[in-house]
Amino acid sequence: MSGIFDQLRQQITAGDVLLPGDEGYKESLKRWSDSAERPAGRRMGADYERLQAVVVRVTSPEEVSTAVRFATAHKISLTARGGGHSTSGASSCDGGMVIDLARMRDVSVDPAARIVTYEGGCVFADVDSALAAHGLATVGGLYNQTGVGGLVLGGGLGFLTARHGLAIDNLISVDMVLADGSIVEVSETQKPDLFWAVRGAGAQLGIVTRFTSQAHPQGDVWGGPLMFSLDKLPELVAFANEFHNRTVADHNLIIAFGYAPEEYTTPVVIVGVFYNGPAVEGEQYFAPLLALGPIANMTGMMPYAATNTLFNPRFDGPGRRLMGSCSVLMPLNAEFIAEAGRRFLDFIISHSGMAKSVLVFEFFPTAAIRATPHDATVFASRGEHYLAVMALMYDGANHDAEVRNFKRHLSNYIMTTCGYHGKRASGDPAPFYVNLEHESLKPEDAFGNHVERLRELKHTYDPENVFHKWHGVMVEPKD
Repeated sequence: MSGIFDQLRQQITAGDVLLPGDEGYKESLKRWSDSAERPAGRRMGADYERLQAVVVRVTSPEEVSTAVRFATAHKISLTARGGGHSTSGASSCDGGMVIDLARMRDVSVDPAARIVTYEGGCVFADVDSALAAHGLATVGGLYNQTGVGGLVLGGGLGFLTARHGLAIDNLISVDMVLADGSIVEVSETQKPDLFWAVRGAGAQLGIVTRFTSQAHPQGDVWGGPLMFSLDKLPELVAFANEFHNRTVADHNLIIAFGYAPEEYTTPVVIVGVFYNGPAVEGEQYFAPLLALGPIANMTGMMPYAATNTLFNPRFDGPGRRLMGSCSVLMPLNAEFIAEAGRRFLDFIISHSGMAKSVLVFEFFPTAAIRATPHDATVFASRGEHYLAVMALMYDGANHDAEVRNFKRHLSNYIMTTCGYHGKRASGDPAPFYVNLEHESLKPEDAFGNHVERLRELKHTYDPENVFHKWHGVMVEPKD
């Protein structure tokens, strides 16, 4: 069977076609989470002939198109890899083909038009640094090593969301390769039906090779982490409730349970503050928190791009990881939040290799998110709620099932005490953030009441369900 890939090598001339045993193949399977890596090979066909996994490291949209056409012609299951940060394994493949965009990392900035164009293999550090050189920024994530493709296509929450909305709300256009191999530009005027779907479910309909987004003037900001002892939690939750009611929706607050950095042995409440302005105003805005007497204060002025590096020490390095999320509604009850934190801390202290794990409550004002109508994009979580995010980092494949089960139970506890109580009325926002969920999340929970329209578009643009990874809305093909 490997002979068929000789044909592909003749067509992919600038990029690489890697098979097991080739130099660079093992490295190409590496992902941010060890648990998201997939073994090579599977059995196919009546004769059980073994088809080896293939990685195609592409350098252009044309090579992406070639790889897609080749895979569909030979009935090879495929997926795309951008930054490789999905803990669901959506960027990996058991056998079949991975189209790796890592060599496509060009970024260009038009300062006069305040527009940034970036290729699908970029991580957000590439975009942040290119824009910072011009005093600009766009909405990205909180961890600048995250790939742009997964983050943007699933919505994109970040520190600038309070001011500018989601990453998809700043998206002007994308270039993408469809299931038939065609290369198309998608925007409000070019294939607007696809543009609706790309903004929240882009990975369902093709491989985006280039993004064009609105950029905004951005100066230095004040913020950073504050560390508090666990007994301060009632006052911190009270501040979060008061913060929610403020009329100036331009700044951010994070309350997290975890272990203090450096030694990772002391359980603390980590409070992240972000003020989009000067220090004197930021310190006044967050004065009630500073008056509580944090055991550590690491706030200060910094370039905006630096805020997206604050989580890097906790998230960098090898290991197994699982992300999860659910919604919380205000006002919060301190007793329920404390119980969620206790369950979380008890679990991670009882398992080796979990000390860097965090349970984060993100209070990013939602006015700018809700300014875009619910039906304007497929993104189904435009509600007046916030996210509880679980970042579980651990050692050993033998813990996979236990960690996944714990994430599910903790999410259910938070939702039924602080969120939508496990039930939603028709039209309520989706209770999960799709970028942080396992690919087995039900389509209705991922895309809410947009599922049927999304399925219609799948039948139009991808009737064979070529792009079946990541919250599939059609029946997935059997291996």
